[in-house]
Amino acid sequence: MSRRGRGAGGGAAKSASALAGPEDAVEVLIARARKSRARGDARRALVILREACALDEWRARTWTIMGALLAELGRSEEAERAFRQARWLRLRAGERARAAVLDRLIAQVAPAAA
Repeated sequence: MSRRGRGAGGGAAKSASALAGPEDAVEVLIARARKSRARGDARRALVILREACALDEWRARTWTIMGALLAELGRSEEAERAFRQARWLRLRAGERARAAVLDRLIAQVAPAAA
Protein backbone atom coordinates (compact mmCIF):
# COMPACT_ATOMS: atom_id res chain seq x y z
CA MET A 1 0.00 0.00 0.00
CA SER A 2 1.34 3.43 -0.85
CA ARG A 3 1.96 6.17 1.67
CA ARG A 4 -0.84 8.17 0.16
CA GLY A 5 -3.35 5.31 0.60
CA ARG A 6 -2.45 4.73 4.25
CA GLY A 7 -2.49 8.34 5.38
CA ALA A 8 -5.61 9.61 3.63
CA GLY A 9 -8.22 7.34 5.19
CA GLY A 10 -7.11 6.66 8.74
CA GLY A 11 -5.56 10.00 9.54
CA ALA A 12 -8.52 12.07 8.36
CA ALA A 13 -11.00 10.09 10.45
CA LYS A 14 -8.90 10.44 13.58
CA SER A 15 -8.43 14.16 13.02
CA ALA A 16 -12.16 14.76 12.62
CA SER A 17 -12.97 13.00 15.88
CA ALA A 18 -10.19 14.85 17.67
CA LEU A 19 -11.58 18.18 16.47
CA ALA A 20 -15.05 17.32 17.77
CA GLY A 21 -13.75 17.92 21.28
CA PRO A 22 -15.23 16.72 24.56
CA GLU A 23 -18.87 15.84 25.08
CA ASP A 24 -21.42 18.61 25.43
CA ALA A 25 -21.29 19.67 29.09
CA VAL A 26 -25.03 20.41 29.28
CA GLU A 27 -25.93 16.97 27.89
CA VAL A 28 -23.57 15.36 30.41
CA LEU A 29 -25.39 17.20 33.21
CA ILE A 30 -28.79 16.13 31.84
CA ALA A 31 -27.63 12.51 31.83
CA ARG A 32 -26.40 12.87 35.43
CA ALA A 33 -29.75 14.36 36.44
CA ARG A 34 -31.60 11.44 34.85
CA LYS A 35 -29.43 8.96 36.73
CA SER A 36 -30.05 10.78 40.01
CA ARG A 37 -33.79 10.80 39.35
CA ALA A 38 -33.75 7.09 38.49
CA ARG A 39 -32.05 6.43 41.84
CA GLY A 40 -34.82 8.35 43.58
CA ASP A 41 -32.80 11.46 44.35
CA ALA A 42 -35.06 14.12 42.82
CA ARG A 43 -33.47 16.91 44.85
CA ARG A 44 -30.02 16.16 43.43
CA ALA A 45 -31.50 15.87 39.91
CA LEU A 46 -33.05 19.32 40.29
CA VAL A 47 -29.76 20.84 41.46
CA ILE A 48 -27.98 19.35 38.45
CA LEU A 49 -30.66 20.62 36.05
CA ARG A 50 -30.41 24.12 37.53
CA GLU A 51 -26.67 23.96 36.90
CA ALA A 52 -27.29 22.87 33.30
CA CYS A 53 -29.71 25.77 32.75
CA ALA A 54 -27.17 28.21 34.18
CA LEU A 55 -24.44 26.78 31.96
CA ASP A 56 -26.46 27.35 28.77
CA GLU A 57 -29.45 29.56 29.45
CA TRP A 58 -30.39 29.61 25.74
CA ARG A 59 -31.19 25.87 25.50
CA ALA A 60 -34.95 25.34 25.63
CA ARG A 61 -34.62 21.58 26.04
CA THR A 62 -32.96 21.90 29.44
CA TRP A 63 -35.61 24.35 30.69
CA THR A 64 -38.33 21.96 29.53
CA ILE A 65 -36.78 18.98 31.32
CA MET A 66 -36.40 21.02 34.49
CA GLY A 67 -40.01 22.22 34.22
CA ALA A 68 -41.22 18.64 33.90
CA LEU A 69 -39.31 17.58 37.00
CA LEU A 70 -40.60 20.57 38.97
CA ALA A 71 -44.16 19.76 37.90
CA GLU A 72 -43.67 16.15 38.97
CA LEU A 73 -42.45 17.36 42.37
CA GLY A 74 -45.54 19.55 42.77
CA ARG A 75 -43.66 22.84 42.46
CA SER A 76 -46.09 24.25 39.92
CA GLU A 77 -45.12 27.92 40.06
CA GLU A 78 -41.47 27.13 39.38
CA ALA A 79 -42.48 24.61 36.71
CA GLU A 80 -44.59 27.23 34.98
CA ARG A 81 -41.67 29.69 34.98
CA ALA A 82 -39.34 27.07 33.50
CA PHE A 83 -41.90 26.13 30.82
CA ARG A 84 -42.45 29.82 29.98
CA GLN A 85 -38.70 30.33 29.58
CA ALA A 86 -38.51 27.30 27.28
CA ARG A 87 -41.53 28.56 25.31
CA TRP A 88 -39.94 31.97 24.83
CA LEU A 89 -36.74 30.34 23.58
CA ARG A 90 -38.68 28.09 21.19
CA LEU A 91 -40.62 31.04 19.76
CA ARG A 92 -37.41 33.02 19.41
CA ALA A 93 -35.93 30.13 17.42
CA GLY A 94 -39.04 29.94 15.22
CA GLU A 95 -40.11 26.53 16.58
CA ARG A 96 -43.86 27.17 16.78
CA ALA A 97 -44.92 23.52 17.05
CA ARG A 98 -42.67 22.94 20.05
CA ALA A 99 -43.86 26.22 21.59
CA ALA A 100 -47.44 24.94 21.24
CA VAL A 101 -46.51 21.83 23.21
CA LEU A 102 -45.11 24.07 25.94
CA ASP A 103 -48.37 26.05 25.92
CA ARG A 104 -50.19 22.81 26.77
CA LEU A 105 -47.71 21.99 29.53
CA ILE A 106 -48.12 25.48 30.99
CA ALA A 107 -51.91 25.04 30.93
CA GLN A 108 -51.53 21.78 32.86
CA VAL A 109 -49.49 23.30 35.67
CA ALA A 110 -51.07 26.78 35.77
CA PRO A 111 -54.44 25.76 37.33
CA ALA A 112 -52.60 23.96 40.13
CA ALA A 113 -50.80 27.19 40.97
CA ALA A 114 -54.03 29.21 41.16
